[in-house]
Amino acid sequence: MKKILLIVLTLFAAVGLTACGGGGDNNNDDDYLVTITFWNIFTGPDGEEMINLVNDFNAANEGVYRVNTQTIPSNDFYEKLNTVVPQGQGPDVAIMHLDQLARYAQLGLLTSFDDLASDLDLDETNYIEAVWDAGIYESKRYAVPLDVHPIGLYYNQDILDAYDVEVPTTFDELIAACEILNDDTIDQWCLPLSNVWPSQLLFQASLYQHGGMDLDEDGLYPAYNTQNGYDALNVFHELIFTHGVSPVNTTVDEDLALFRQGKAAFHINGIWMLNGIIDSGINFGTASIATLFGDTPAVWAGSHNFVMPRPAKVNEDKQEAIVAFITYVSENSLRWANAGQIPANLTVLDSAEYQALPYHSTFVDIDDIMFPSLSPYFQDSFEPIFSRVTDAMNDPNADIQALLDEAELEGTQRLNEALGN
Repeated sequence: MKKILLIVLTLFAAVGLTACGGGGDNNNDDDYLVTITFWNIFTGPDGEEMINLVNDFNAANEGVYRVNTQTIPSNDFYEKLNTVVPQGQGPDVAIMHLDQLARYAQLGLLTSFDDLASDLDLDETNYIEAVWDAGIYESKRYAVPLDVHPIGLYYNQDILDAYDVEVPTTFDELIAACEILNDDTIDQWCLPLSNVWPSQLLFQASLYQHGGMDLDEDGLYPAYNTQNGYDALNVFHELIFTHGVSPVNTTVDEDLALFRQGKAAFHINGIWMLNGIIDSGINFGTASIATLFGDTPAVWAGSHNFVMPRPAKVNEDKQEAIVAFITYVSENSLRWANAGQIPANLTVLDSAEYQALPYHSTFVDIDDIMFPSLSPYFQDSFEPIFSRVTDAMNDPNADIQALLDEAELEGTQRLNEALGN
């Protein structure tokens, strides 16, 4: 009997210790007062740097906070969130692409930062204005920005020097440069263009530069089937089939490979490709594409943001730890620039260390950054244009207006289904 009683008391003691330590609420490591889980989507050099930031945060806050991080490839990330968050089993804090934010906020799967604003001690004066404003959905803040990642122009300095060509900033300058650089005597192209990724982003930049809109003012129906949209899409058809700046039917990463091999004068891609191009060993520089396709300065950009997936119950200790972690990463995001991103923190951007980086400051003017419409229905209404961009870049006889009509019809149908109309 005494032996049985001893076992029971031991079990009660173990339960009591778990409760004091926090169990699933506060702590899963007896050495730390508060442990939080952090999910992210960074799998390359940026993933390595994020792990380093997490480790340094943990070392600086030993005995107070600990962050346990898990990396989930982006292809699986949102599916996993969709499964676990409704069950109250999601991470305490996560990274989310900006274009997903409105949908998850609308579905009630995110917790607002509004109650933590004073603790964060961060506002629009600390961040790039456009990305700070983009974290708000229906008057509530659901995100704190980590970075912006625009697309820009990479150029091969050796090729430009050999042909005495300047970096183009307008469409006419690009065509004039390509007339010189398309040298039939050697295996060299001016501007290889992939017919899939990232052509969708190039089209969006062109659309904004032509004064067009992706969705209507209500953030619902497609707004690209206009003269502005026609001109924006026709740019890429003409570049390939009229001006011959690119091989026909260039697939994903073939454009990048040609540039890395020194067989292309120009390449357009995201800043996330910076380290890969550095590793190629070519002599290159970067420039903005803000007016490369149209007259209105605009550059497509995305952003990684910190969000708080909806928990089973709110835990103030964990929220305190989340604030401390986000603040730490933001204040140390110069290191994030070295991973191939542009920090959203203005103090970092204004620092001498950032300004001394050889490629970031020329990649984009942050005043030209434009994000896609922040709508829960963006994918429904806008994504049908993507396959038509590919069609326009593949077919020399493509009917641009017909492609826009098809995309608008499909986008409208998908939206109405989403709205239950």
